[in-house]
Amino acid sequence: MWGTFSKWVMWVLVWLNRIVFWPYSRILSMFQKKTPLPPIDNNLLLHSATSLADKIRNREVSCEEVVQAYIARVKAVNPLINAVVQDRFEQALQEARTADLQLASGVYNPDQLRQDRPLFGVPITIKESVAVQGMSHNAGRVKPKERVAAADASFVRRLKEAGVIPLLVSNTPEVCMCWETYNNVTGRTNNPYDLRRTPGGSSGGEAALLGAGASVIGLASDIGGSGRLPALYCGVYGHKPTPGYIGIDGHIPVSEDPEWGNFFSIAPMCRYAEDLPLYMRAICDPEKRDNLRLNEPVDLKKVKVYYMEEDPSVLSDKVHPEVKTAMRRAVAHFANKYNIIAQEVKIKEIEDVFQVAGVVMLRMKSCQSVYQKSEDNPEEWNSVIMTYLKFIFGCTNHTHPPLIYGPIKKYADSISDKEFQEMLQTKKALIEKFDEMLKDDGVFLFPTFYDLANFHLQFYYKLLNISYFTLFNLIELPVCSCPTGLAKDGRPTGFQVAANKNQDRLVFAVAKELESAFGGWIPPPSPLPASKGEDTTDKRVVQGA
Repeated sequence: MWGTFSKWVMWVLVWLNRIVFWPYSRILSMFQKKTPLPPIDNNLLLHSATSLADKIRNREVSCEEVVQAYIARVKAVNPLINAVVQDRFEQALQEARTADLQLASGVYNPDQLRQDRPLFGVPITIKESVAVQGMSHNAGRVKPKERVAAADASFVRRLKEAGVIPLLVSNTPEVCMCWETYNNVTGRTNNPYDLRRTPGGSSGGEAALLGAGASVIGLASDIGGSGRLPALYCGVYGHKPTPGYIGIDGHIPVSEDPEWGNFFSIAPMCRYAEDLPLYMRAICDPEKRDNLRLNEPVDLKKVKVYYMEEDPSVLSDKVHPEVKTAMRRAVAHFANKYNIIAQEVKIKEIEDVFQVAGVVMLRMKSCQSVYQKSEDNPEEWNSVIMTYLKFIFGCTNHTHPPLIYGPIKKYADSISDKEFQEMLQTKKALIEKFDEMLKDDGVFLFPTFYDLANFHLQFYYKLLNISYFTLFNLIELPVCSCPTGLAKDGRPTGFQVAANKNQDRLVFAVAKELESAFGGWIPPPSPLPASKGEDTTDKRVVQGA
């Protein structure tokens, strides 16, 4: 399908990038101080959304107290992580006070709220690429200079109906087209576990806030790992759902291609695994969500476990040993606790996912990009060559990563129909193999990425590892990046759990079991009081309350 020569050309190009960007990024990091975040000093920040909703319903804590706690935490950490595009703190506090008055007046009773508004009073943060009425909705773009959402996206509206209180919109790379979160409007977002490193992208703002304990549930998106790579890098949960259950309106970028909704997903993110089913049920289309059976218990003793430790492609890098260790510990846990013997599988077609997924996505109708001539028509482009030349000579204020979309889109469009049909056959073969393997009782463990959070700019030489994400976008399966603690150097580690279509509940059950066994999200290290000259970095491993 894809000639050996082409593969080696790509490999050489990536290694040239490695030679340039590895030492450059390392030198930059040497001049940056590894500053820890301020400690989490409010116990309300260490409860799941499920727990907070219960406490608010039962009037053990007020909505205003919860919202104030999160606003204070955002203000404390944002100068360091730079994740906020625009806040709505005053509106959020007013909404919280109104909610408290409703509870006090007896308008709602706890049972009614649990049924009708299960996230009543819970604060949420939302990626700037998602439409939130009255808030910036520009996806880090410099052109147009400003764009404000006139209305909520359908799924944001459903979440508000479920009771959430939006706090802010968070940073993304320009047009969401990068594995790092940087643009020329808001700037660069940093990883809460090490400010010299990236939180990933394109949902890096959300992941950084969640990892820092400045958000409990976040709303992101995923077209090629955008909700899962940041979740891995920041030690939280990022779920790509089964397509079709959550609307895809009100997002930038978007394509009018009929296949877009099979590849692209709105991605719920959170710090605690127990919130995944509640969150997913609240955000789903009410007419479809019962098909997911999210309220039905899962008997883990009856679940079959399959796994792969590496992408078999010759283009992929070796998986970080602590990612493999996390997966092996999980396999051992299911064997010891449930007598489930996980089966290691080899699926040869995965080695072609790099090209197949890329071409299938890129041959769709154009989405918003830095090349479009007008806001209203993504299909009408300026010259790719001239746009690149303007960037090289400093005549544009676009960032570089979204410029890459132009040439690779042109390459994908030039693929012959015969080659494209071969790729679609590979996609079909992968779908059939996973369907036969997973059925309605299997889960598949796979690295979220081959590496842990990298220093800024190092993504350039990691692009050939995209198969770890895009595999599941390509074959349209639900998959969640699950944290499993911290590596020896303090970076979050974890891996993905996937299941067959409509079996998100299996993913959530396994995620919760992994959280119980290995700790899930762990707060970033913070300074401790110390005598002069002593190291003030908190070495403790803190578990969420």
